[in-house]
Amino acid sequence: MQDEEGQHIEDASGGTPATLSFWQRTGPRVVALIALVGPAAAVFLTQHWPSRPELIQDLKKTQPTPGYAIETTKGAPTVIPPAPEVSPPGPEISPAASTPITVDIIASPPRSVTDQPAALQLTTKPVGATFAVYPGIIANKAAPASVPLRTGTSPGTAEELHGGNYTIFFHKDGWPDSRTEVQLQAGEVHPVEYAFFHGEVTITSVPNGAEIFCGTISLGFTPLTVALPAGNQVLTARLQNYPDRTQNVTLDENAMATIEFQMRLRRRFGKAKQTPPPSLIEKVGGSLKHLFGGTPTPTPSRKRG
Repeated sequence: MQDEEGQHIEDASGGTPATLSFWQRTGPRVVALIALVGPAAAVFLTQHWPSRPELIQDLKKTQPTPGYAIETTKGAPTVIPPAPEVSPPGPEISPAASTPITVDIIASPPRSVTDQPAALQLTTKPVGATFAVYPGIIANKAAPASVPLRTGTSPGTAEELHGGNYTIFFHKDGWPDSRTEVQLQAGEVHPVEYAFFHGEVTITSVPNGAEIFCGTISLGFTPLTVALPAGNQVLTARLQNYPDRTQNVTLDENAMATIEFQMRLRRRFGKAKQTPPPSLIEKVGGSLKHLFGGTPTPTPSRKRG
């Protein structure tokens, strides 16, 4: 009897051995080889890859048991491998639970826009004027008697202010007091440039180097150009060994004036010493001397012939 491939198989009635095919002969050997190599591979992976627990579990589940069975049926013999042993699953390795760390962060709430500090940057012409910052709008020309929020000398800065209206009073010796009003926004650095009502004058002298005074305030030494309050001003030039010179000048706003001091030397005139008039006794004595004690006139001599 022949199978479908033309190979002889054992006759069930006669008991004649049948000829096996190539796959029927090599199949049991492959199964035996897998049975021998499988445990060795599992041991190697278990020892050298302990960090792969999932892979080890998969190998243990798929490892074939030694031995095999051949079932011969009326058709072609089929090799049926034994069912693998199912080992109980090992304990799952889970990462150690760490204790949560709680960090308390104490943060101040952010400032709102209306709470942001503001500042004023003040400059004046001429420089050196003192300033006083008061809250609100003050209609008076003179500074109030209350304490100002900020004070300083220009150029200077008034810091840590809030948004709102402010009145700034300016003072400089020799100048009329002045004021201005500003509106400041929160978080703003607002520049304030204030110029007194003034005019400029260029002053020279002959010779140079005279010190110029406006009242009692020294303006500097000639030649110089200075800003002075607009209107009539009295200037005095002072130079050693020279008499003081004074001039009046009228200054208009945003106009330039020029004056010159001619310094002259002090002239020294020598005064003749006056002889006191003769007294009465001296006058009478002189008259008697002239009458009685006068020097006689000499007699002219004769020439001998």
